[in-house]
Amino acid sequence: MKMKELVEELYLTNRAFITDDYDECLEYMDENVLPLKYHRYPSGKEIWDSWVVPKKWIVNEAYLEKEGEEILNFDDHPLHLISYSAPFEGRVSLEELKEHLYFHPKLPDAIPFHFRLNYRPWDSEWGFCVSKEFYDGLDEDDYFVKIDTEFEDGELKVAEHHLEGEKEDTILLIAHLDHTGMANDDLCGVVVGLEVLTRLRKKEERKYSYKLLIVPEMLGSAAYLEEYESLPEKVKYGIFLEMLGNENRLALQKSFEDDTKLDKIAEYVLKDGRDEFKIDDFRKIICNDEIIFESPGYEIPTISISRYPYPEYHTHLDDPSIISEERLQEAAEYILDMIEILEKDFTPLRKFKGMPSLANPKYDLYIDPGQPALEGTNVVTENLKIFRDYIFRYLEGDHSVFEIADEFDLPFDFVHEYLTEFKAKDLVEEK
Repeated sequence: MKMKELVEELYLTNRAFITDDYDECLEYMDENVLPLKYHRYPSGKEIWDSWVVPKKWIVNEAYLEKEGEEILNFDDHPLHLISYSAPFEGRVSLEELKEHLYFHPKLPDAIPFHFRLNYRPWDSEWGFCVSKEFYDGLDEDDYFVKIDTEFEDGELKVAEHHLEGEKEDTILLIAHLDHTGMANDDLCGVVVGLEVLTRLRKKEERKYSYKLLIVPEMLGSAAYLEEYESLPEKVKYGIFLEMLGNENRLALQKSFEDDTKLDKIAEYVLKDGRDEFKIDDFRKIICNDEIIFESPGYEIPTISISRYPYPEYHTHLDDPSIISEERLQEAAEYILDMIEILEKDFTPLRKFKGMPSLANPKYDLYIDPGQPALEGTNVVTENLKIFRDYIFRYLEGDHSVFEIADEFDLPFDFVHEYLTEFKAKDLVEEK
């Protein structure tokens, strides 16, 4: 199944934090894409003594009538009802109705996303989301409101797929499944994560372990972290995936520390062969679960990959028509290219003293000072000369292959292949 097809299958659903639709989307991915393990957190559970897991929200029906004629219905689009709306039935004046209607301030034809009550189970409110055009067109004094919703104890679900590697050091890929009736945010992050893990499953050997987490935004990540207090000791990095299918350049948001190996690899790969991209600091592009994984006491370096901003954000216009399979594939390839460098990277430690003659036939590793630039790259000859003269002092076990490539502005694959030959000729060992 193509990634966009999965988005089309699941997007028009009521994916509030605890709903039947949310659970059914997880079950569909479990049965048709990748087997998932579930972590469950009961309604009422307090996380970090402050976040509270809400009850399950059930929508039986919700509509608005004018003079006995239906003018709005939840069945037409699930965004019409504010998330976790309380029940209400009765006649209201236009003035009172407008106190319970929400519209987008800049897009007059868009139905907005109202999500505040997901995070505030101690509050109660009823309401509809409508376009500004609909709001401005209301001209009667009297309306009938029917919102038949129920609340019952349920379970917040976090789904994971874990791939074991040679090391316990784990790379987390995180995406959120909630956001009722929308496609790019963040079903596209979920489907890209599923694609990456599906491809990684096919690798016979993996140095690192990998885990995909599919969460309800913020709350699911917090619940998972609190449950697994020892997790940071094994988790090396986090990669948050969101809004990856629309027609926009890729954007890299750095971790809080901004200079980890993952930050540098992500920047290196993004710049390699792309004319358009955006790179910015922590929380300077988009704000999401990276702040949970970077929170005090956990401090897992977490970058974010997105195509934000886009005009349809947080509205019903965020639908499959703005999604490109090509853009989804590009995002998956970008992440897999990062992972390939992480997998291949190693730290060389010299086994010799002095300076071996690399021109000796038993090594045959000499770089001729007159050698032209590497074909198919932007590498200048001067970089190769400097690399040739300096490389011996970079083999003390203090620099990885990637760090050496980055230092001399050379392609990782070239430096990796060269130093792999050093290892094969018993000049260095892997630290």
